Amino acid sequence: MKIAILYGGESPEREISIKSGRCVYFALKKKYKTKLFDPSKKNFIKEFIKFKPDFVFIALHGGIGESGAIQGFLETLKIPYTGSDVLSSALCLNKIICKEILSFNKIPTPKFIVIEKGKNPKIPFKFPVVVKPANLGSTIGVKIVDSQKQLELAIKDAFSIDNEVFVEKFIDGKEVTVGIIGNQNIEVLPIIEIKTKSGFYDYKAKYTPGESFHIIPPNLPKKVIKKIEKLAKKTYKVLRCSGFARMEIMVDKKFNLYVLDVNTIPGLTKISLFPDAAKHKGIDFEKLCEKLIILGLEKWKKELKS
Repeated sequence: MKIAILYGGESPEREISIKSGRCVYFALKKKYKTKLFDPSKKNFIKEFIKFKPDFVFIALHGGIGESGAIQGFLETLKIPYTGSDVLSSALCLNKIICKEILSFNKIPTPKFIVIEKGKNPKIPFKFPVVVKPANLGSTIGVKIVDSQKQLELAIKDAFSIDNEVFVEKFIDGKEVTVGIIGNQNIEVLPIIEIKTKSGFYDYKAKYTPGESFHIIPPNLPKKVIKKIEKLAKKTYKVLRCSGFARMEIMVDKKFNLYVLDVNTIPGLTKISLFPDAAKHKGIDFEKLCEKLIILGLEKWKKELKS
């Protein structure tokens, strides 16, 4: 089987996507004929079609990789791929729409308001608040602010990198991340509690060795851990995810849970959360990549029959 690995791209997460793609490449090249492709290159489509892949492993973070665009391209060419489909990818990437769907389905998520560009926002909750671009991952453009002046600057900065911005109520507590694998039958990977040197799990903390620490299992009561697992499963199903995904959840001091967002193509680098959770369940990186391929093929075959 020939496998094309898509990596790089033009999103702000390009650097991490390149690292993820290379890790996947080295994990699969012993068993499969694999080749790396960067959709941002001019000759991408020509070289991709010339390769005639039997399957595509998507390691594109953000941008066209998680918006559903690349998934639609592959479906047009009738090539199976890893991860969620067009609809689920699009729903999860846009955090505003994602939060609206979560709220409709009574899945707890922090209160938020959508910001209109060029207007002075009136925030209905107290500082600190969190300013977020709607369509970016890896915490790019996310800022915790403590004053109106900081708020206005953060909103301006967020609009410089995205055309949709929202402000979210700050949840004081522990941040945990939950990886899920599967299509119809899903399994929750060990939950990870995230601790950082700076106190904020930003881009630097995520991708700089030594800036963040993964605590497995989290320092939480067993009942709370079970609640987190149940909430993660419900979120995965409501958003129609498939293959794999990783969600970030806040646990406040009263053990209330809040889903922050869902990543349909989580990081696959050596220090990324998803592979670390899999490793703690006895799934090494090569087995993990293989499993994601099997799930992609399984979903593809099922959809062909329907």
